Amino acid sequence: MCIRDSAITSRNTLQAMRGIHFHVTTKTGESMSIHKISQRRMDHIIAPDGRSFMLAADAHNFSPHAGNVDRAVAAVPQMAQEGLDAVLVPHGIAARCASFLRDVGVVLRCDASTNVFDPSVPSTHMVNSALDGVRIGADGLVVMSFMGAEHGPRTQAEIQKLSGEASHFAMPLIVESLPYSYAGVDDPGSRPENVAVAARFAEEVGADMIKTRLTGTVEDSRIIHAVTVPVVALGGPRTEDLSDYLTYLSRCLDAGARGVAVGRNIVDDPDPTAKVAAMAAVIHGGVGGDAAMEIYQQKCRS
Repeated sequence: MCIRDSAITSRNTLQAMRGIHFHVTTKTGESMSIHKISQRRMDHIIAPDGRSFMLAADAHNFSPHAGNVDRAVAAVPQMAQEGLDAVLVPHGIAARCASFLRDVGVVLRCDASTNVFDPSVPSTHMVNSALDGVRIGADGLVVMSFMGAEHGPRTQAEIQKLSGEASHFAMPLIVESLPYSYAGVDDPGSRPENVAVAARFAEEVGADMIKTRLTGTVEDSRIIHAVTVPVVALGGPRTEDLSDYLTYLSRCLDAGARGVAVGRNIVDDPDPTAKVAAMAAVIHGGVGGDAAMEIYQQKCRS
């Protein structure tokens, strides 16, 4: 139960230019730093090895089936010890559960479904601002974009507004770029060429990091190379085959993804902390799927 608390290629060069700050010299020879986003905040989201492992604990904003989220949030201190870097949370959890989130980066979910009872997430609307993120001590903001959807122009305008607010407060903005629809299964939104276009568009409207669908194949490189900002894979639908999932994760990283943001595949696991330990071994430890599977089994037995 929550307790209330107060609140290396040309592409690499482009990523560095897109980075945290530039230094210019004035006419008087004085050095001045120009910040786009806060290095301190981004360091709470991306680990020193350049990888990012995030728990998506924001399902209450999108689905009526979020019963295990609170259990997972309560286990975040243990997950942090296993290698979790940051947590995506709605405003309520960020405000109520600050004691559980002290050892990880906090990314505020700024949008929500227009109909939480519809798991397809028919459309979204903005429910929080960058200022709300500042008030609860967030390290970053996250919002969805449905390029190509009927409501796409409205959400894109909202994202541009949020991007301006985020820049004002030097707050990193993560855009969850999902072309056409939330589901993205067996539709144009799952094709890497379309995901790549949508990802680049998200960067152009202000994203400092992209969260999107990856396939775990060489096709993912089209998406990674379409942008100059870090890309993390979204967790995808829940799967019962952990070995296959760990292999998928490893392949995403091999293609150039900087990490992953996972919800149901951790939250609904019988032992979410053990799942985090196995995934962190792949993301931060560089181990293969079989070795990570052994870690999961050992953690479950302990």
